[in-house]
Amino acid sequence: MEKISNGILEVQISETGAELRSIRKDGAEYLWQGDEKHWKRHAPLLFPFVGRLTEKRYVYKGESYEMTSHGFAPTSAFAVASNKGDAVTFTLSSDEETRRIYPFDFSLSVTYSLSGNILTESVEVRNAGRGKMLYGIGFHPGFCLPMEDGLDFADYEIAFPGMTDPEYRVFAPDHLEAGYNESYKGMTGKAIKLDHELFADDAIVLHGMGGRAVLSSPKGSRSVEVQYDAPWVGLWQTYAPDTPFLCIEPWYTLPGRTETIVDISKRDDFIHLGEGESRTHSISMIIG
Repeated sequence: MEKISNGILEVQISETGAELRSIRKDGAEYLWQGDEKHWKRHAPLLFPFVGRLTEKRYVYKGESYEMTSHGFAPTSAFAVASNKGDAVTFTLSSDEETRRIYPFDFSLSVTYSLSGNILTESVEVRNAGRGKMLYGIGFHPGFCLPMEDGLDFADYEIAFPGMTDPEYRVFAPDHLEAGYNESYKGMTGKAIKLDHELFADDAIVLHGMGGRAVLSSPKGSRSVEVQYDAPWVGLWQTYAPDTPFLCIEPWYTLPGRTETIVDISKRDDFIHLGEGESRTHSISMIIG
């Protein structure tokens, strides 16, 4: 476990998955700590796929490959490249095992850095092989709710100050996406009032939300704001009347299509990198 701090935030990150394990401010824990009942994870990095695939398979250049939900990054052993006290970098590179399920040479560099009460997670994806590289990627941090004693889950809302034309991605009963959007009618002004029943059909995946998601309660003083540049943001929790967290998930790509073995070369949302090219994806978490 690696630790970084700056006098305001104290953060812990595991080498497994380069996954956030703790975000503390003024002694309070903001990141979901995981349990066997609701969800064991905390904030996995989703790579090289987001979500599920039909039959857990995909196709590339006529070859079929197996892939678990959210890809292999969440369970991979990352190396610690550096720790400067207020910033730490982890790395992961392709090897024989990854090439059996994902036929590209790549390197990932995951950096967590602190500035005041802001924690930024940046992921650089580099094409380390010959020819084009295709991938999907997303973030999946879970935050404790309620954040303060005396409050309930339903006391909170998630606001999108910069939203324009909110749409949600329609999903089929198998939790794979149906291939189209519909206008989202669940807003009260620019916010969604939280209720466990919102997640009876799994995640809510939204488009056009403006790149800022603010989780707070008018009855409390603590908050979390996630800033992102991804086209999609998912909201999710395990559906139960007592689930004590909410995930805010910026996604650059979508899960698999229902009843379809996806050919990733035909997916217009997958990210393409040429030989030697790289791209950086990041989110900032403002802890209030």
